[in-house]
Amino acid sequence: MKANFKDRERLNLPPDLEGITRPEKDAKTEKFVFKVWNIGISPMKLSIYAESKMKAIKYAKARWNNCKLEQIK
Repeated sequence: MKANFKDRERLNLPPDLEGITRPEKDAKTEKFVFKVWNIGISPMKLSIYAESKMKAIKYAKARWNNCKLEQIK
């Protein structure tokens, strides 16, 4: 039955909005690279642009609430 509702997982994702999962349009950002795990799949490398390290963590946690992050760069 789950195969009939392939987009159900997509509906549970947070909306892709400025200030929630990514920085504001004209914000001065820098690149942060994290190793992300504990999200139900194998660990992955996430490159994200954010205003600060704390904001980068906030954006990643908005996408995957219970994830664990380790900064690589």
